[in-house]
Amino acid sequence: MCQVGGRVNRLHAALLALIGPHAAHSPNADDMNTLYWVMLVIGLVLLVAINLALVAMVMRFRSARGRQPRRLVVRRAAQLGTAGLFALIVAVTFVLAVIETHDAKKVEASGPDGLQATSSLLAQRSLDLPATPASSAPLQIQACGQQWIWRYQYPDGTYSYYELVVPVDTAIILHLCSTDVVHRWWVPGLSGKFDATPGESNSTWFKADQTGDYDGASYAYSGASYAVMRTRVHVVDVPTYQAWLEQAGGPASRRPSPSSSR
Repeated sequence: MCQVGGRVNRLHAALLALIGPHAAHSPNADDMNTLYWVMLVIGLVLLVAINLALVAMVMRFRSARGRQPRRLVVRRAAQLGTAGLFALIVAVTFVLAVIETHDAKKVEASGPDGLQATSSLLAQRSLDLPATPASSAPLQIQACGQQWIWRYQYPDGTYSYYELVVPVDTAIILHLCSTDVVHRWWVPGLSGKFDATPGESNSTWFKADQTGDYDGASYAYSGASYAVMRTRVHVVDVPTYQAWLEQAGGPASRRPSPSSSR
């Protein structure tokens, strides 16, 4: 029974990976995944219902040898009812999309296991957040795209290329910029796709719920080598993050990430 159950679970996971988005490891990513599944279900229901209706109509009004096919006449009440049903579906879908998108934009406070502003000046308090303790303020980092690599700068002046190191259970605000062309930052499971445009400001946020590595890339064509413009978010516990920031080298120096020595 255990083997059968394990196979079923693996099959279920494989099916979800085939048709579904990446597993969410941040509250905003979870909101977007919820919206994806709602839209998918609505789309499948409409697809099945429309095709069943077409098959039923063909079977009922098909022609037969020796007689003319029946003429289909739809009454105005049926037309209005069908139109009203589709209008209701569109309205519900629109409202759900607005609600989930709005929720995904709300920056949550850092959790109890995250970096606390009272213990480190690296968690800034200048963001307009819901009523939460100042110690739960987000950590603000600048992510600047250039052909063809991402550069991350932390509040104390430390910067790194390619790999962004952040503490777990901490609200991270990414301020996106570009030095040349439009780049698009996206790390599946942590955030949606956001553009880094020269001369314009844009931002996104996430709060990773577990440690580990999350790979992403720039999903906007930015030149001949855009395909190799990748990035990684390395999520560690708070002590590891603080130790990494305190390694040899002064502010505004590039330091190796905790995973680079492995």
